Amino acid sequence: MTTVSHNSTTPSVSVTTASGNNPPQLVATPVPDEQRISFWPQHFGLIPQWVTLEPRVFGWMDRLCEDYCGGIWNLYTLNNGGAFMAPEPDDD
Repeated sequence: MTTVSHNSTTPSVSVTTASGNNPPQLVATPVPDEQRISFWPQHFGLIPQWVTLEPRVFGWMDRLCEDYCGGIWNLYTLNNGGAFMAPEPDDD
C-alpha cells in the first residue's frame, strides 16, 4: 500500500510505503527561493552539461503536454538525498 499526501498548511509532501511494522517514509521539502540558485549544481553538478537540464525539462514538457505554456516550477529535495522539480499547479 502506498499513501501520498500533501498538506497545504505545511511545506512538505510525504510518501509513505507500508511494509511491515516500520514503513519507510520519503519526505519532499520545497526549496526556498533564496536556495534555488544552488539547487542544480548541488544535486546535478556531477552530470556533464547539468546547466542544460532545466531548459531541456521545459522543452520536453512543452512537447509532451498540449496545455503547457510555461510557468513557475517548484524545486524539492528528498530526505534520501534525491531531488526533483514539478510545475506549480494552476489555480483554476
